[in-house]
Amino acid sequence: MSIQREQMYRFPWSRTDNSGGWVEVTDECDLACPGCYRHRLGGHRPLGEVKQEILACQEITNCDAMAIAGGEPLKYPQIVEVVDFVRRHGMKPVLLTSGDRLTLDFARDLKKAGLAKVHFHVDSNQQRPGWENKTEGQMNELRQHYADLLWELGGVQCGYNVTVTRSALDYLPDILDWCRANLHKVQHISLIAFRSLPLDAGYQYTVNGRRIDLNGYQNSSADLQAISITAEEMFETMALRVPGFSPAAYLGGTAAPETHKYLIILPVGTPGLFYGFLGGKTVELVQTFYHLFRGRYCAFLESPAAGKKLFLLGLFDRQVRKTFGGFLRAAARKPTLLFSKVYVQTIHLQQPNEVLDGEANLCDGCANMMMYQGQLINSCRLDEYRMFGGLVSVVKNEPVNP
Repeated sequence: MSIQREQMYRFPWSRTDNSGGWVEVTDECDLACPGCYRHRLGGHRPLGEVKQEILACQEITNCDAMAIAGGEPLKYPQIVEVVDFVRRHGMKPVLLTSGDRLTLDFARDLKKAGLAKVHFHVDSNQQRPGWENKTEGQMNELRQHYADLLWELGGVQCGYNVTVTRSALDYLPDILDWCRANLHKVQHISLIAFRSLPLDAGYQYTVNGRRIDLNGYQNSSADLQAISITAEEMFETMALRVPGFSPAAYLGGTAAPETHKYLIILPVGTPGLFYGFLGGKTVELVQTFYHLFRGRYCAFLESPAAGKKLFLLGLFDRQVRKTFGGFLRAAARKPTLLFSKVYVQTIHLQQPNEVLDGEANLCDGCANMMMYQGQLINSCRLDEYRMFGGLVSVVKNEPVNP
């Protein structure tokens, strides 16, 4: 199935009017994930500095949600206070964690502080103790554990981040099946293509005009095939499993606008069953009216159970009309579905920072901007500043004439 951009909504986010912000509280972590772009240099950050950056990021970006990241943020001693601070300043706190340190009691404390959502990083490349050499499909067992924990807790949304390598591509349909079975428990999953800076004879790298050597830098790779996965590849692999698999919204790239840096797919259904998908018009209406009434763009809705009133959007969205038809056909076969809750799930396919034809290709409208030494930067590039003193620039070598 081909991706039809004209039927999707292009998120209108900018650096100064965005749905999301980002803050990092520590670079300490219990895992060493391949492709991680964060080095262990500074440890836990002062709480006052973290709070200042949260407020500065909010003031510049007008963000709806604030991602609290690391490192492993659950190692940060004042993490509950950070969550409370974000909520008290009118943003939705989102925690990005491996989950290893999360217990039900800890989750209750975070919920009481105002936590809105958890994104668990769970994939087969992490080599977690007890989970070594598992396939991506087998990792669904661990994902189920965390989904069940938050379901028991109640009131905090559940999401996942999965780094997708070449070896994991064929298992994406298994993850999709698991998402469909847990439509009521899992609100979001981000499938993030494995990317890093290419160590290639055709490129040199400089910082402020000074040439640097990226050999040994963990966010670099000489295996160009491994770091070339696209959002389209992930989409096509999953579309083979689900008829009508259709993206609703996207972000393009900065250097290559035609690339799909974000592809957002929004399945509608009940546990174990997709009726169909939301279309671009629905996303446009949500973002437009949210901005009209709240003065900012929407990161995610607080209530994940959309209900059957969602089908009224079929008046404006052709894709929703098709989904309503899918619901009616399913209800004709199983009438009890007429009394079941209807849920919407977000599947996010992301093609991160990459080098294309000698240029850094970032997300045009990145929702993960953060503060660093008083300036707003892309969070994926933080360690370029921390390790090299500035942004890494790509210099394409001139061909040598024979």
